[in-house]
Amino acid sequence: MRFAIRDDDTNFYTTPAELEACYKEIWNDFPPTLSLISKVKGNWLYWVHQIYKDKQNTDWTAWEKDDTIYPIEQNSELISFLKQEITKGRLDISYHAKHHRNEDEMLPEERSNNYVRGAEYFTNQDRTQEIKNEITHLEQLLGRKISVFTPPQNLLSMQGYQSVLSAGLNLCGGGIPFYKKEKNLKGLYNIFKQLSFKLLNRESDYPRVLKFNTHNEIAYHYPLQPTTRLDSLKYDFDMVRKYNGDFVLSTHYVEFDYPMVYDEKMKMKRVLMDFLDYVSKFKVEKMSLSEMLA
Repeated sequence: MRFAIRDDDTNFYTTPAELEACYKEIWNDFPPTLSLISKVKGNWLYWVHQIYKDKQNTDWTAWEKDDTIYPIEQNSELISFLKQEITKGRLDISYHAKHHRNEDEMLPEERSNNYVRGAEYFTNQDRTQEIKNEITHLEQLLGRKISVFTPPQNLLSMQGYQSVLSAGLNLCGGGIPFYKKEKNLKGLYNIFKQLSFKLLNRESDYPRVLKFNTHNEIAYHYPLQPTTRLDSLKYDFDMVRKYNGDFVLSTHYVEFDYPMVYDEKMKMKRVLMDFLDYVSKFKVEKMSLSEMLA
């Protein structure tokens, strides 16, 4: 089976020290994939902790008013660090968001879960050119081709989904039902594969990368958050391993130092390291998310 780490939200506020603290024991084994925010809007460092604490009771009016844009290239130390570690093969990059905000006046449908204010591509608008522009900008900054998109809040509308595909990117997640995707010959074959798998294995998610005519996707990934229990990760991993599948662990570097909700003496990074120890007991090909979706 194959294994990758997807880490969302690297942006202007990210420090090299934070990334090194998260991944220095890992990146010589295989490169985690950092999913970048190119021009984060507002004081992200403040709001990410505030939203984690207050959730839907966040002062959203204050959040909206805090709308200064912070391009990632203005953190020259981070850019130098990323270029260095990418060149060494110790980090991989993908595209996550431009502003990491959804300021559309009208959403495709009402959503109360998953903090839709941050789901930038849960939209009625065609964002193809915007995505292309941001990808080109990041590639020129960092000297590395970007081929993968990871959706903010793991949420896409059909218009957002089509924008990502039209921009030429592979995809991890997004929440689009498999029966709404491409209906060409290869798309119909993918629908058949997923449907037949689910009929035979009702307790499992489809465990492999899907290849379409113009792109590749992996629909499911498994989150490591401050609420995640190690036994749950092991269960999900064993389920994917049962089918010799592709396992993507999704996480956020900013939470690595958070205490676990169920045990405040334990930090989230400890759960990650214990999980990777478990993974290493089995025959697993570790790689970047970009390589898995290539």
